[in-house]
Amino acid sequence: MSDSVGLAVIETPVPLSQGTLDLVAGGIARLWSHIRETDPRAEERPLLLSYDVHPSPAGPVLIEVNTNAGGIATAMQATRHVNLCCPDWEQDVLEARLLALFQRELLGDTPSRTGVVAIVDDELASQPLLPEMHALADLLRRRVPMVLVLDAAELEFRDDRLRRRDMAIDRVYWRSTDFLLDEPRHAAIRRAVTEGSTILAPSPQAYSAIADKRRFLEWSSQPDLSHDPGSGLVFRIAETLPMTAKPVADWYAQRRDWVFKPVSGHGSRGVYVGKSISRKRLAELPAETYVVQRYAPHPVMDRDGHAWKYDVRFFADRGSVIGAAARVFQGQVVSMRSAGSGFAPVRIGDNCCLVRALHGG
Repeated sequence: MSDSVGLAVIETPVPLSQGTLDLVAGGIARLWSHIRETDPRAEERPLLLSYDVHPSPAGPVLIEVNTNAGGIATAMQATRHVNLCCPDWEQDVLEARLLALFQRELLGDTPSRTGVVAIVDDELASQPLLPEMHALADLLRRRVPMVLVLDAAELEFRDDRLRRRDMAIDRVYWRSTDFLLDEPRHAAIRRAVTEGSTILAPSPQAYSAIADKRRFLEWSSQPDLSHDPGSGLVFRIAETLPMTAKPVADWYAQRRDWVFKPVSGHGSRGVYVGKSISRKRLAELPAETYVVQRYAPHPVMDRDGHAWKYDVRFFADRGSVIGAAARVFQGQVVSMRSAGSGFAPVRIGDNCCLVRALHGG
């Protein structure tokens, strides 16, 4: 995979105990079992998932689940360039696992029948993860010859096919944050997917079943995902309530304990940490489209005498963890565009090789 992946790689590794890794891996597997049992749409091409976790003294806390996981290429480069104890085979294992995932979910088993694959996003030139898209395109070309990186604005539906100029597009890796294909500018893509002439992943159905933040309302009613009897640590889901559950005055009085999130938002857009929100802004939020999540502080690491916050993003094939990296930043909410922010490798105890740690050694 290309060395140019868009986001910064931070050389300082973030420590994580083997016990915490085991808790998270086991808890993610359990949550996935629940998701697919309660909503079969979760199995409809979810592709690459991410589970965002805040480590804490009482145990890790699950904050968010995404079907449109960004940063996997940067995480893999962090492993290659910072975890120097890891041999090349670990990088090969990660790339092989990722390629197998794409083959199953998007490419199909017969390369000669795959057709043209497009990695698609909006306003492509301004996307910080554009280099990652090109790196993933290079990876996919090991299986299929024609993989393009395109702006959604280049596509049209004509002669019963999704096309870029005269070239028909058979399969789309959808990187846009219009997860449900609701926006008018994506009508051509929506029609091609609805009529079955183009395969798209991750699918809108999988997003609704997995990544809509309202799913946390149900999941957090039984918050404990896994427990380590020896240490007493618990991997739990952050308590989440609909904003309509209480009057604005009550939320404001308790605001320091909560984070306000739009149900269909992405990243930190529209997210307000309670301790920083004004009464006026809180009253302006559309309560019917917001959830409120129990505040779980980010852990802090020292870099050159300065405090930096972080969380840990676990990349997964459904309920099976395949990689992880820490997102390091400063500010109230996660921002990977600010100076000095980036992805850091995760060091598991004395074993910096994540693949080995995931397999118990």
